[in-house]
Amino acid sequence: METNSNSILEFHNLSIGYQSPVLSGINATMKKGEIILLTGKNGSGKTTLLKSIYGELPLLEGSIKIESKNISEISPLETGKYLAVVLSQNPVSPSLRVFDLVALGRYPYKKWYQSLTKKEIEAINDILHLLNLSRYREYNITKLSDGNLQKVMIARALVQNCPILILDEPTSHLDIANKLEIMKIIKMYAHDQGKSILFTSHDLSLGLAVADRLWFIKDDLLHTGFTEDIANRYNLYDYFVNDTIRFDYQANEYNFFKSDNSKTVRVDSNSQSAYWLKKALVKNNFVISDQASIQISEKDSVFYLLDKIQNKYSFISIEKLINFLKLKNC
Repeated sequence: METNSNSILEFHNLSIGYQSPVLSGINATMKKGEIILLTGKNGSGKTTLLKSIYGELPLLEGSIKIESKNISEISPLETGKYLAVVLSQNPVSPSLRVFDLVALGRYPYKKWYQSLTKKEIEAINDILHLLNLSRYREYNITKLSDGNLQKVMIARALVQNCPILILDEPTSHLDIANKLEIMKIIKMYAHDQGKSILFTSHDLSLGLAVADRLWFIKDDLLHTGFTEDIANRYNLYDYFVNDTIRFDYQANEYNFFKSDNSKTVRVDSNSQSAYWLKKALVKNNFVISDQASIQISEKDSVFYLLDKIQNKYSFISIEKLINFLKLKNC
């Protein structure tokens, strides 16, 4: 394992688990300003690793260092100055207002008798604005949707302003617009402010889109490296599904059907319309290949099909084209 002055989090010969190890021999490093996606199948040890980092589980062997300090030497209160944590389930007092809950992010830095400074209040309001939560500032948290409560917990972690942010399923309960917004903020928070982010996500495509590096648990080992290298080496998309499902890299979509007798089609376009055509083809048990004799092109949302005997057809909708392919022996 390589370490340098840019390292913020280090694992040295780490063994984690409960009565017996779940993962052993872990050596890994997180750098400042780095976004890392932690992924693996359910039960592989992702949550165990996170709990070990933020101190809920004692280490079985080895050490974890934050900014070169062993976590065993950092008090629980001081830990809050190094780590901010957002869990998928967040038990909070139902009596709190949104502002009060977010303000708890400043707790590690305050004495019990100290009030928030003007600068801290401004920072809280800025982050509420950043996450489109300003309108809920005075709401009791019991009035929030699950999605907005999740965003409030993320706001609290951002207000905490730690060098490391740990997020367990940060986009759970969020609709697609808010998922994209949170991922955009995560990327900005890391790359613009130099914070280090370790997160888990069941939304694999979205997680891979922002992660600088990947920590992938497979066969009781933690595999680490550049995101796309690890994803390619371990065929990541197919790893999480069974033998009857395969990921089609041209259509950017899973194929849920056996394709032994499927027709093979070539699509000579990368337009928005062609993107949706590819998804429809895969869903209807067609295989997309550059070697196919059936060729489809697209112009101005009109699809043109050239079959293997050079007959030409045109279609003004994806539905008509799919139905034609199903019925005709091309």
